[in-house]
Amino acid sequence: DGRVVMFRLDPGRARGRAARVGGESPPDDDDAAPEDAWRVCASLDAGGTLERVHFATGRGARLLAAVCRDGARLCVRVKLNDKTRGGISVVQIAADSVVVEATDGSRAPARLNTTERGMQITGADATSRHLLVWNSARAEVHEARGSGFARVSAFDWSGRGRGRSGSVRGESEAPASSSQAMAIHGGRIYRVCPGRAVVEVTDLAGDVVDSLAYEEAQGAARCVDCNGDFLLAATASGHLRFWRLPADGVGRAEAHGPKGGAMIPADVCGGAHVPGSGPDADDTAGDVSKFSGRLPFAVDSVCVNCDGTKASVLFASRGHASVLSTLAVYDVDTDGYRTFDFAITGRAPESHAWDAVAPNVLAAQTAFDENAKIETENETENETKDEGDSRRHAAPASSPYAPDAGHGRSAATMRRHASSRGVVVFTLFASPRGLLPQEAHPIPDGFESLLGLAAPSLFVCNKAAAQSGGGACFAVTMRDFVGTEHLDAKAKAELLQFNYDLAVGDDEKARATVASTTEPAVWEAMAHVCIKNKRLDVAETCLANLGHVRGSKAVRDGANEPELDARVATVAVHLGLVDDAAALYEQCSRHDLLNRLYQAMGRWDDAIAVASGKDRIHLKSTHYAHGRHLESVGDVSGAIRAYEKSGCAAVDVPRMLHGRGMTDTLERYVIGAGSRELTRWWARYCESAGDYEKALHGYQAAEDYLSLVRTYCAQGDLEIAAQLVEESGDPAAAFHLARTFEAMDEYADAIRFFGAAGRHGHAARLARRCGMDNELMHLALQSPPEMMLDSARYLEERGELEKATTLYHKAGNAGKALELCFAHDLFEPLAGIVKSVADDEDADPKLVAKCAAYFLDNGRYDDAARLLVKGGDHTRGLELIVEHDVKIDEELAEALTPPKGVDPRDGGISEEARKQLLMKIAAVCKNQGSYHLACKKYTQAGDKMKAMKALLKSGDTEKICFFAGVSRQREIYVMSANYLQTLRWHGNPELTKHIVQFKTKQ
Repeated sequence: DGRVVMFRLDPGRARGRAARVGGESPPDDDDAAPEDAWRVCASLDAGGTLERVHFATGRGARLLAAVCRDGARLCVRVKLNDKTRGGISVVQIAADSVVVEATDGSRAPARLNTTERGMQITGADATSRHLLVWNSARAEVHEARGSGFARVSAFDWSGRGRGRSGSVRGESEAPASSSQAMAIHGGRIYRVCPGRAVVEVTDLAGDVVDSLAYEEAQGAARCVDCNGDFLLAATASGHLRFWRLPADGVGRAEAHGPKGGAMIPADVCGGAHVPGSGPDADDTAGDVSKFSGRLPFAVDSVCVNCDGTKASVLFASRGHASVLSTLAVYDVDTDGYRTFDFAITGRAPESHAWDAVAPNVLAAQTAFDENAKIETENETENETKDEGDSRRHAAPASSPYAPDAGHGRSAATMRRHASSRGVVVFTLFASPRGLLPQEAHPIPDGFESLLGLAAPSLFVCNKAAAQSGGGACFAVTMRDFVGTEHLDAKAKAELLQFNYDLAVGDDEKARATVASTTEPAVWEAMAHVCIKNKRLDVAETCLANLGHVRGSKAVRDGANEPELDARVATVAVHLGLVDDAAALYEQCSRHDLLNRLYQAMGRWDDAIAVASGKDRIHLKSTHYAHGRHLESVGDVSGAIRAYEKSGCAAVDVPRMLHGRGMTDTLERYVIGAGSRELTRWWARYCESAGDYEKALHGYQAAEDYLSLVRTYCAQGDLEIAAQLVEESGDPAAAFHLARTFEAMDEYADAIRFFGAAGRHGHAARLARRCGMDNELMHLALQSPPEMMLDSARYLEERGELEKATTLYHKAGNAGKALELCFAHDLFEPLAGIVKSVADDEDADPKLVAKCAAYFLDNGRYDDAARLLVKGGDHTRGLELIVEHDVKIDEELAEALTPPKGVDPRDGGISEEARKQLLMKIAAVCKNQGSYHLACKKYTQAGDKMKAMKALLKSGDTEKICFFAGVSRQREIYVMSANYLQTLRWHGNPELTKHIVQFKTKQ
């Protein structure tokens, strides 16, 4: 139909793709943006049958050529001049259509259409009475009348105009120009003149009535803005010029602000990010006429506040058509600049506006900028660890435009909405301490852009609604003012002032504002502001005034949390700021609390995601809580899956299904699960319900032999139970079967299965009760000591003394066993007892002495001597050996040898007594013919001569030679040599060698 429709790719995706492909070649098909990423941004009528369209490059990047069959149309891309001013909104919905309406709804939307006159609108401004529209060739003034407009005048830039009557006026004094910067105020039009340092003042007919001149060196004005009674112009050389305008248009405008204007410093943007910039950027893109030769950037747009004390500026890069990421504010009172770099938020500014009433509040519309976010997130990832770090995202600390640190909301809070693909409006406070971020406001879906603001409302446009015949301006309540829409202007002003006081760190004024307020809604809103500024001390005052008990308690309870963000989040939850609380928990890495918050909110997918990735210690408990929730809402299948993931399915799934009477489902679940624990539970349930067949089948599948045997016993199938016990060897099953046989007086079978179960004590008890003495001894020996003692006493009473003695000994009562042996001359068991006593290092000395006395009385001197020596009575043992000629072997000799170096007070003997005892032992060994032992003991006693003599009697030539060699005594050498000479040494070279050696050493 001859119309050109233009689509715009989502800014974030567009920049991301540009960064990836580098602009040198088209992106691959896999990298193409999805259809839903494109939005209709404009359309125009080419006036003919289209054949093709083409965008220009380089200096003509803002141009589009539409080629038709009958010719070509050249179209220029311009920035639509949507705004609010003085309670009036102006929205351009098409190239030839403008909608004007009152922001408070007091005036119905009125539409102006210039199609009939062939005028393409490139700019618009309005007052309560008049609407001014213009393009590069002409301008028109219209007066609001009812629901429409009546044209007052129309004039072109060559000076020829047409008034109300339609008559042609004379030539204007103004030279022809292509200006696109105009403003209307009080019946006067203010327009810039390219190439001249002047702002012309005309009447509504376009005739010049005055001019606002300034220094020629500052260059021509590039853009103007009018707010209230103040006019602001930005010049080509980077100067800001202010004028105070007459309210009624009568009189002359007066210069305002610093004399000579305010110069924009060349470094005001610092290292500002160029949204979407890259190595492939077009160096000649954009409106080149905007850029000055002195500044590295150009002024893109300016806005003046309602009282003329501040001006905000956005800049454009010389090499790109995009706006820079820095927003600068000039303060007339301090003659200084403050900046805010939106790159830290991951977004790029598009437009800006001042509050209609509050002179220190401004807003900036931003778009998603993926590149800016990537560049800055590493630098600020730790920024929110302390509430005093919130200013780092402004200009560099060394910059003269940087604000003071310690106030405002953190960069992380500002970045919270950075990932939003839509429009986000940031509100800021312009204070002597800098530009302090107040809040981020994502614009609801369906709204295109920011028009203006008048706290507590942001005005946004919906051009689709206007095209269907409705209004285009809509009010959106600022986040900090939600719930206060019904309050009067005074209460709203108090809340705004409270926001400002907290932002600049003026606690006294903030508390005074809280004290002066009487509206609960304002207190609640103030508490929300405190949460977002992490000021729990002031929040506690607001909550106390509000009577919010849970919130006040949360402030006190939260003091136990080490992280500030966690404490703030705890209070935020009770105030309903759950999204803010979640973000705070994430910032301070308290994922356990974030998990609990999501659970309490019913956001189970988020809770499980947090537990799976960052809170693994609570993963199973999260799944369990999810299962309980699903069970409560009747989602049985979902609850089963959650219980399985929590590891509690064996208990909670049967409980849930049984409680709901879903027996068939429960049976299918048990069979499908294949879990022994579940199968065992199901079998027990069937048994309790009397279904023994299913119970036995379940026990068999679960390999629960005890329950199988118990069930068979209950049914009287003892043979099957016995066979099952023998096949499985299960001790518990055998014990149950044994108890069953015992209850039936089948003692033999009971004893057998008690033994199979390893419960020999029970078997011995039963055998003793039944008089089965032969089985008792065998069973008692395998029983615990207590049962052994009971059985031993029983056998003692029955006269089975040897068996009783053995059991007493095995049970550890050796004294009682010895008494029986001594009393009844039981020498056979006595030998074993004595041996165990003799081998026991920790045997009772009294018991040892008792055994020795018994052996001595019965003429068993060898055993008596050994026991005496073991008991430590070496002297008495040696006397017994000498007296009864007891043979001393090496073991006994070592036992007779007292330890060396033991103090007599610790049970030892003196060194002299030890030596004498060793001499006696050696003499006995020598008399018994144990010459080697005698030599050893003589040596230990220190008498090497006697040791050598004992060794000579042994005739052990090898040991004699060795002992002589190590002794190194002349007498021993003589004795050794003489001994060797008595042997046949003539034919033995080895003996000859030793003889010569010993003779030599003599």
